[in-house]
Amino acid sequence: MLNSQYRHLQTYFKDLIRQKTLKAGTKLPSEREIGEQFKLTRVTVRQALQNLEAEGLIYRQNRRGWFVTPPAVIYDPASHLSFNLYVSKQGGIPHTEKLMQQVEPATAEIAQLMGIQEHTPILFLHRRRYIDQRPVLIEKIYINIDLLPGIEKEELSQSLGQLLKQKYQLEYRDMDLVFKSTSLPSHAANDLGISAGQAGLHIERINYTSDKKVLEIDYEFWRHDAMTIKISLRD
Repeated sequence: MLNSQYRHLQTYFKDLIRQKTLKAGTKLPSEREIGEQFKLTRVTVRQALQNLEAEGLIYRQNRRGWFVTPPAVIYDPASHLSFNLYVSKQGGIPHTEKLMQQVEPATAEIAQLMGIQEHTPILFLHRRRYIDQRPVLIEKIYINIDLLPGIEKEELSQSLGQLLKQKYQLEYRDMDLVFKSTSLPSHAANDLGISAGQAGLHIERINYTSDKKVLEIDYEFWRHDAMTIKISLRD
């Protein structure tokens, strides 16, 4: 009986979303209001909503409630477009919030990846990125300041790609990318305002100069419903 109740509720909201009766960004009624309308328990309502969330149709923001998920942005790693550019090109409004910035000694792991000595000063940058005012991505970036002198004095909520081009006459070219489907760790989930353990996408990116030196190492944590990866290969 419980199974059929939450599946009926799940189908009800799924149809409203697919028919665009409920549009992207629309706030759903509270769980209590839904339960009262359909004469269902809070447990049954929560099960239906969590299933819709797993399908990427709705999302929950801590202390704000449930919302209809906007269309995912398309990310093509081969395009070398910055977050600001590919979000804007797809009709979204990007925004970046700097959470922390500090020069710190390189750990053994980061030093090995960068090909530098352990404890060499590097710049750590922690940012939260938004699409249409919705937090979708957490970045933890380690920057080789020996290759980019003075970058720690710049306004680093802006596009790093544009800053490299304008100030240092550098562009992102070669990169190593690793994509991992994962449960969001607590630090990333907290920064995104969602519950720890939810599905997410973890991207590890290493950007190189033209002479194969590591410019930066970027660890990204995405909401699972916010981005679709598309890679076009041509002969």
